[in-house]
Amino acid sequence: MLRAPISPPIFVSGLLTAGLFASAAAMAQDPVWSEEFDSGSQPNEDVWTYDIGNGPNNDGWGNWELQDYTNNPQNVKIEDGKLIITAVPNIVGEEVVGFTSARIKTQDKLMFKYGRIEARIKVPNLERGLWPAFWLLGSNFADVGWPASGELDILEMGMLSAIQAGEGKVNEWVASAAHWESGGNYAYYSRTLESGVNLTDEFHVLTMDWTPSTITTYIDGEEIWPFDIGNSNCNCDEFQKPHFMILNMAVGGTFTGMRSIGAITATLPATMEVDWVRIYDNGYTELYGSSLGAPDIGPAHSGSWYNPDQTGHGFSMEFTETDELGRIAVVYWYTYDDQGNPIFMVGNGVPNGTRVELNFFAYKGMVYGEFDPDTNNDYDGGTAVIDFSDRENAVFSYTPSQDMIDYFGHTTGVENLPLVKLLGIPADLNFSSDTLD
Repeated sequence: MLRAPISPPIFVSGLLTAGLFASAAAMAQDPVWSEEFDSGSQPNEDVWTYDIGNGPNNDGWGNWELQDYTNNPQNVKIEDGKLIITAVPNIVGEEVVGFTSARIKTQDKLMFKYGRIEARIKVPNLERGLWPAFWLLGSNFADVGWPASGELDILEMGMLSAIQAGEGKVNEWVASAAHWESGGNYAYYSRTLESGVNLTDEFHVLTMDWTPSTITTYIDGEEIWPFDIGNSNCNCDEFQKPHFMILNMAVGGTFTGMRSIGAITATLPATMEVDWVRIYDNGYTELYGSSLGAPDIGPAHSGSWYNPDQTGHGFSMEFTETDELGRIAVVYWYTYDDQGNPIFMVGNGVPNGTRVELNFFAYKGMVYGEFDPDTNNDYDGGTAVIDFSDRENAVFSYTPSQDMIDYFGHTTGVENLPLVKLLGIPADLNFSSDTLD
């Protein structure tokens, strides 16, 4: 969904890479996430939330849209295995005084970076004034705002240029776009497919294939929009970060060119139907969000961890899988003895779900990283457990051994010490021995 620019826009040229990428529709595999809309009467609250009203500033969500968004069943519901979003006129007497519709989103609950995302959607006869959309916003939107969060529009229909092109064209043209911040200015890149056929009389599959270097969108396997985000001219790091999904149907607004109630001639009520939404792993895909629960431990948990409220508790964690050893965790713990001398401890264990149990051993006599096995003694370092709530947060519990009590003064353990990841190690999302060097 386009928004009013915060400053004169920059159109970034030289980003077109048409014909370089095969249609994502040809990739057949099981989705890593899907929403089939096949249960309940309302969108699953574990995954979806609602935008309500006419925008935070009562400005039509920054686009001069005319509708108020609601969570009323007349505007949004699940029926016959489909999400139904309906734009409805508010009528007083015989006069239309406004409109209601719905906008649902997966913000904080389901987010992803890279992947092939598909949705099977049917839009209504658009005429003058309806604006259905399937799009993404950067997951840091609440912190940095728009356009610094980035925005990727997979499907937008109802554009003014299509209305002006002639009768019926508004139902034949589909657009994809990107919006971001470049050098402190608003930047965008968009493309329109003029299909030549009515796209409102049946369901169509909309696809976006997103990798670290390219984003390409399709309708029924026909390319709409190729975008080279690896191009240095792009200056669009927003598209190397997680995004969340939005499905909505606006009435009026800048995209349609209709800013007054009287300009709307589309037949209402009008319904946008969504059969399903699916995400497929294209080799780069990462999923996040509360709806997923805590992800099983994998290489993406690797990195530098610490407790931000204490000194003496720093960790370097590595999680991998080999043909010889299977899944393995190696954790380096940097701490101190009861005299304030540094201790270097090494633990290893086998990840199991969101938990890893570790056996530590310690060296005494190391000085500034120097290690001489003839003068340094290794000791039983005790046991520990790390429980991860996600890939950025964990708790650490430790039980000292008799060696640690006798030689290092660790007479008490550690219970549920919060840890956060300071730095991550680039790694595949899931364990797979055939993807590791």
